[in-house]
Amino acid sequence: MKVIIRLLAATAVGFAIAQCSAADGPPRGEMLCDHVVVLDGEGKLLPWTSFDSVIVRSMNYIKSCPTVPTKFGDDPWYLVTSKLTADAKFKRNQNCQGSHAYWGVETLIRYYAYSGDEDAIRPVRLILERIMNYHTPSDWNWPNVPRTQDNSPDGEYTDEVGEPDKMSLVGVAYLRFYKLTGDKKYLVAARAIAKSVALRVTTGDATNSPLPFRVNMKTGRIMDAYTSHMIAPVLFFHEMLQMDVGEAGLYQSKRDLIWNWIVEFPIANHEWSGYYEDVKGSMANKNQQNPLETARFILRNPALDPDAFSHVERLLDWVKHRFGQTKRFGATSIREQDGCFFEMSSHTARYASIVARKFGVSQDPKDREEARASFALATYSSYSKYSRGENSVNYTGIGYANPWFTDSYFDYLSHLLDGMAELPEMAPVDSDHIIGSTSVINKVKYQPGRIEYTAYESPGREILRLSFIPRAVSVEGKPLPATGWTYGAYRGVPGVLQISREKGGRNVTISRE
Repeated sequence: MKVIIRLLAATAVGFAIAQCSAADGPPRGEMLCDHVVVLDGEGKLLPWTSFDSVIVRSMNYIKSCPTVPTKFGDDPWYLVTSKLTADAKFKRNQNCQGSHAYWGVETLIRYYAYSGDEDAIRPVRLILERIMNYHTPSDWNWPNVPRTQDNSPDGEYTDEVGEPDKMSLVGVAYLRFYKLTGDKKYLVAARAIAKSVALRVTTGDATNSPLPFRVNMKTGRIMDAYTSHMIAPVLFFHEMLQMDVGEAGLYQSKRDLIWNWIVEFPIANHEWSGYYEDVKGSMANKNQQNPLETARFILRNPALDPDAFSHVERLLDWVKHRFGQTKRFGATSIREQDGCFFEMSSHTARYASIVARKFGVSQDPKDREEARASFALATYSSYSKYSRGENSVNYTGIGYANPWFTDSYFDYLSHLLDGMAELPEMAPVDSDHIIGSTSVINKVKYQPGRIEYTAYESPGREILRLSFIPRAVSVEGKPLPATGWTYGAYRGVPGVLQISREKGGRNVTISRE
């Protein structure tokens, strides 16, 4: 269990860090996790290896994940359990499929655009197909929704207990996987989830969120009444509105009702509790995930919030002071929650990705440095001593070695990939990559001096870092006017191509000829 009483954390952390970090101080061979600390000439922390290496080796592990026998045959571990032992051996543990599904897709859509690696699609498809097989019956109180967790890790998802915020995340995952693959069964399933969740939204107050944290899906009994993670259904309904699939009035009204509750309560009073599946609901157990993901939504959708920038600053400031008091070689390290008060690389990278996004708005060099340093720190949990070849076994983070498929992979890599769009120096200079897009890229082919890709949404924008100088950019086979693309330095980083498809089109070709 992740759950550790905060009062005991100081003692526990001391023991854990002895295995997985070194104390702050001048670098004389000091270690963070299993790697020697790397500093630049000014004493600033650098990543121990390239971000590209962290991402590719981590995805290699997921693609070749070991298996365990189940009633379905040999299942990859990520279909059966959420957590491994510290030395990367199989460990039966509660299976948190709601989180797996969402963060798996978030990583996939970024990694596929970045790499063109079609083999990365299969693991995420397996996760989604398995969870789809266990939606609740139509006669339950919560019908046609995914079972977001299971306490009997065996490859089957049969629990009656569910979390509406995770149902919403699975719905978002289905929508985005549909955009990637074109498989309409995911769109159909997302619509069913959206309808079921929307009809159960209430007004909410200071102690009751518009949707409860945890319910018995069969009987409807509320088990935990409060979660501040209401940005999940806001995001879900917002994305449903973009799909034009009917019920627009219902989804908009529920999105706006919940958003107004977020502004009135957790943004105002910082009651940021209720997210992790292995923790009993308690308003006393605050976490960083909910305020940070709320800030991410605001930054991506500023038109929905008249006070967008001030809200983002408020949320980041609260997280930094509540969970990021620790500085490691000048880098802010983020702890998970009061009940598991350990520094973790996924949360550190999450924080960095949102600060980086804020930098894209503020252009404040302090934001850039804050994000850069935390990203660098987040690399040190990757490629532990238990890794083999090009497959990376990642610790959960500093002071918490046991890998989780979310924290060590899916809810980790997605933030590193997001960072590249804001800090393109994180991307390699000697290869070609799409590092950011306002769309889901559902087809991409990388060739020497040539890139072809297809975006789901139109209009849209992409950012690429290239190893060659592009001479021609076309959309739908026609040259894109010079006003539609720029190549050169972006935020002081050379070799960056920016493409604007504001006049429409989904199929893009870039070439040096």
